[in-house]
Amino acid sequence: MRFHPFLRFGTLLLVAAVPLAAKAQFQPPSQEELKMTSDPKAPGAAAVVLYREETEDDPHNYRSVYARIKVLTKKGEDAATVRIRYPRNLVFKATGDNSSRSSVGANGQVNSYFDPPSLQHTGEDMPYDVDTFKTRVEVAALEARTIQPDGTIIPLKGSVSEILKTVKGANKRNELVFTLPDVQVGSILEYRYQLRYDRYSSAPDWQIQQPWFVHKAHYVFTPTDQFLPDRTSGGEGSTSNSQLMGPHDTVLSDIRSTNILPPGKSLTQDAMGRYILDLTDIPPIPQEPFAPPLAEKIYQVDFYYTYTLVEKEYWQKEMQFWNKDLDRYIGSSSEIKNLVSEVCSPSDAPLDKAKKLYTLVQKFDNIDFSSAVPPPSAGDSIPEGHVDSVLAKKSGTSSEMAFLYLAFLRAAGVNARPERLASRDLHTFSPQILSTAQLDAVVIALNIDGKEILVDPGEKMAPFQTLHWAHTGAGGIALDASGKVEIVVTPLSLYTDNAIVRVGKIDLTPQGQASGTIKIAFTGQEALRWRQLALHTSPEEIKTQLDNTLASQVPAGIQAHLDHFANLDNPNAQLMAIVQVSGSLAAPAGNRFSVPRLFFDSRETDPFPAEASRTLPIDMHYAGEEQEQITYQLPAGFSLEGTPQETKFNFATNATYIVRSRVDANSVTTTRVLARGFTTLDPADYDGLRDFYQKTITADQQQLLMNVASPAGH
Repeated sequence: MRFHPFLRFGTLLLVAAVPLAAKAQFQPPSQEELKMTSDPKAPGAAAVVLYREETEDDPHNYRSVYARIKVLTKKGEDAATVRIRYPRNLVFKATGDNSSRSSVGANGQVNSYFDPPSLQHTGEDMPYDVDTFKTRVEVAALEARTIQPDGTIIPLKGSVSEILKTVKGANKRNELVFTLPDVQVGSILEYRYQLRYDRYSSAPDWQIQQPWFVHKAHYVFTPTDQFLPDRTSGGEGSTSNSQLMGPHDTVLSDIRSTNILPPGKSLTQDAMGRYILDLTDIPPIPQEPFAPPLAEKIYQVDFYYTYTLVEKEYWQKEMQFWNKDLDRYIGSSSEIKNLVSEVCSPSDAPLDKAKKLYTLVQKFDNIDFSSAVPPPSAGDSIPEGHVDSVLAKKSGTSSEMAFLYLAFLRAAGVNARPERLASRDLHTFSPQILSTAQLDAVVIALNIDGKEILVDPGEKMAPFQTLHWAHTGAGGIALDASGKVEIVVTPLSLYTDNAIVRVGKIDLTPQGQASGTIKIAFTGQEALRWRQLALHTSPEEIKTQLDNTLASQVPAGIQAHLDHFANLDNPNAQLMAIVQVSGSLAAPAGNRFSVPRLFFDSRETDPFPAEASRTLPIDMHYAGEEQEQITYQLPAGFSLEGTPQETKFNFATNATYIVRSRVDANSVTTTRVLARGFTTLDPADYDGLRDFYQKTITADQQQLLMNVASPAGH
């Protein structure tokens, strides 16, 4: 699901509530539906969608959604909660049951205004920022009911404030939520709602695949009048026939769709100019571990009102518009020049200037990380005003920090350009999708002696030349030296860049008790994660989180607790966790006892479940390495039985595993290295990856047997 640019309309209208459209009315359930306990088309499904319908009508300014869902298992009761996702930069609010002009009609129907939201029609609806375009959207009607297995109907009732809830979420998304009542296994869930808007905000996005198998779906989109065969056919209440205008006074003269559909299925257009899609037996959204973002991969249809159908022309113009706004925002100022001259010497090499200015920006308050409640996210959009305001406050968002850094570089004479990216944790950039809403992040590319160096100034605590993992291997766009647009893909990090290294000594007693100190070093993404967590987490909470992580790694009977972090607030120094361990490591049996050969990995479980058929790529976010070197100090009179053998194996060229032990007179030191050199793999490699980790788990569970020496003469 995506955010399309809003069309330019300056009028703020108030639309009266109207009944739902005649289509997709509630209907009596069939006996077959009521008695249904499983679905042969979706074996093991928790729930199935019996029917779904979405209608978009831009000439008459409304969108309606209808769904009928059968609950088959306890897990399927989750379908009772309907989630309407929207970015954090939009706040839904009901101003009270009186002032919001809300009412609850018969059979649970709710009529309400929200002021001032704008819902973009996509999936289960996608609201969007409306500061510029001032679109008002009315939740014109919301009706829902639960049909129990015996046919009893329980309607959704209550005031607007009771029914519609706002839930704050991660990844710059919030949700507007309502929940159907008294749901149980065997229930049929039925709901429909209509949104009426004073002006359409964009062409729709249809999310075809749902979390559950869909038996039948019907989609209809009537575009604005200028794209209909009879431009006067809108009738009463239709929008005017004037041309659509987009940002930067572009005339939106074309309509385009990007379609990802099941094989053999296609979008059709009837004689009235409406786009229609009818589908049956739609598989659910794949649920596979370690999968990449699915937003651009599941079945969907995305429409665009656009000023060109040529991809290269679209991206060229969009990048020119964006850069023009950026040049205005970071234009030269005395404040910027004066600060740069204080920080940098004219004799400094360009790379030294870039490092000094990066350090300066990192010292400022990045409110995306420091605020208890993250501010509204504007993606990579250019703010109004001038970057001097950020400098004056020494505070700003991630994108503002990136823009400020670029302003510093230009004032210092360092050759650099911005690159607009689709963060890899949210999107997979596709130039075929004519929407800049894919682009939510900015990194800065330095050109030093003909070599490109990428930096991520908007990521608080990221060392110079370290990108957040979501910005590695990420696609996007930039302008080259001649001003021509080019598609860019940032490089992935190396496995040696992201490491966890555990080193320490464990003292053992004849009773199998253990105690010692472990030092754990974090580099790259591993360090960045803990440092960013510490920015908005109390010291007690971060200690608890690391202790919980350790508890899942050390042997049963052992307690491991963080004593302190070293250099948690200094991204340019080694991040180190000092950990104290104690407890019972072994239960002696006579004159012998065994201990895990590997202190941190003996309880590891396979993260890759068996799958009959893997359909999605494997995404591990970043390559990485684990190293462990733990010395067991043996109790007096004890020795190691046998000689531990080296264990070594590979997963093609993707990963390697090595364990070695060194035995001394009164100690044994085991070293383990697990290096994973890949970030993503094709689905065909899943079985090989799973086999590698099964071998790893077997090797990690080896034991060392300790014997007590027999007394002399016995």
